[in-house]
Amino acid sequence: MVTRRTSESGSRGERMLAVQGVRLCVETFGRAADPALLLIAGQDSSMDWWYDELCARLAARRHVIRYDHRDTGRSATWPPGAPGYTFADLVGDALGVLDALDVHEAHVAGISMGGAIAQWLAVTHPERVRTLTLLATSGALPGLPDDLPDMAPDFAAIADAGGPAGTDPEAVVARLLSEQRALAGPGFDEARTRTVVERVVARTADLASLGNHAHTDGGPQPDGTLADIAAPTLVIHGDADPLFPLPHGEALARVIPGAELLVLPGAGHEVPPPSTWDTVVRVLLRHTSDGPEAEEERIVGRAEDDPVGWFEELYNAGEAGDIELPWSRTDPHPLLAEWVAARGIHGPGRAVVVGAGLGADAEYIAARGFDTTGFDVSETAVRVCRERWPGSPVQYRVADLLDLPADWRGAFDLVVEVLTVQALPVALRSRATDGVRGLLAPGGTLVVVALRAQDGVAPEPGPPYPLTRGDVEAFGAGLDTVTVRETALDGSPRWLAEFRRPG
Repeated sequence: MVTRRTSESGSRGERMLAVQGVRLCVETFGRAADPALLLIAGQDSSMDWWYDELCARLAARRHVIRYDHRDTGRSATWPPGAPGYTFADLVGDALGVLDALDVHEAHVAGISMGGAIAQWLAVTHPERVRTLTLLATSGALPGLPDDLPDMAPDFAAIADAGGPAGTDPEAVVARLLSEQRALAGPGFDEARTRTVVERVVARTADLASLGNHAHTDGGPQPDGTLADIAAPTLVIHGDADPLFPLPHGEALARVIPGAELLVLPGAGHEVPPPSTWDTVVRVLLRHTSDGPEAEEERIVGRAEDDPVGWFEELYNAGEAGDIELPWSRTDPHPLLAEWVAARGIHGPGRAVVVGAGLGADAEYIAARGFDTTGFDVSETAVRVCRERWPGSPVQYRVADLLDLPADWRGAFDLVVEVLTVQALPVALRSRATDGVRGLLAPGGTLVVVALRAQDGVAPEPGPPYPLTRGDVEAFGAGLDTVTVRETALDGSPRWLAEFRRPG
């Protein structure tokens, strides 16, 4: 049973915006401060075909925008078979959505007809298109060879047999499901697709107008060819696409200057299916990046708003190769190694490395004879540690310094804190410091290495946040202070401090 949903408020963050004198339904994911990624759906397709889960994954690092075309979803409708607009108007809608959201430029991704819209945008408004991603589409501008293959015969027969499905919701669901089955690759997921189709039907304001895009005129044609597209372009194409067989995608990638091609094995004429998302999300995020330094700066800049989550995003981006993998050294921190050598530190005993990163310090401490735990808030960091150090005696754990396991309190003879607390916003420093100190067992030793704040020198905005002497001495509240020493590393001011808990 399909339940129609036509409420004005909508759901999932949808909102109605005035675009070119009509009302379009738009939804955004992620942070508006992140680079915008506009997703343009295909013919007669609402925003729902850009799956929620896919949008959410992209929104970890992009401001994702999707919308309902005219005559789809909750957007404005026209009488069946008589759309009062042209294809050029649909192109203008994409631009108008950006204007309504006050987005000057965006990474633009379009599938099928949405890819055609994206091509027009790239040549008519190149200043608005930062990058271009074309999925399951063909040329909407001159430049492709004339001998590209037609749609697959099996799909052509299905398309010829099509036609309006009427206004009965169940009949429309059956019709759309049949079309998607024919368009998809061999791994068609009937249950998942039915869920999306039912939502599409429930959100469609006028089912009778759902096929209006096929009746539109082109409108004013843009000047330019595929060779005039200047935006960095990524072509994503399934090798089982029955509507635009793979040579269409290959030709686009050849003709558009500098374009790259990503072939999805087994994918049809469809938004990339979940089995491809690990690859597609990684490649698309890299394609829409302004480079490693800018990407890292943007992620680190989230520390104040997301003081814990940004660590996972940073490691995730590093593992994907979009930035240099953070804290990727394989040797222990030099000041930690200096302290261990000078003090003759060795096991046995239990040790914990706070914010273990990629494990170099934890491995070093374990080699000194300690039963060592290394923890990090980032699941990616911990997984990479386990892969990086196979057979390691270190117990790598996912844990949050601000909410540590109760049985860790007072459990460690050696606590190693190297540059972790300073990566958290100042507002959380006291809690983080208490968390580090609370790990120390009676008679145990705490060593702290930190960036040192300098008098009269304003720190750079965002992490790392240099520590003052008072910040470092706060680690020793209730402990015996052995030393709090000013030092330096490669010319950068540092703290090296040691504390003991009376035992």
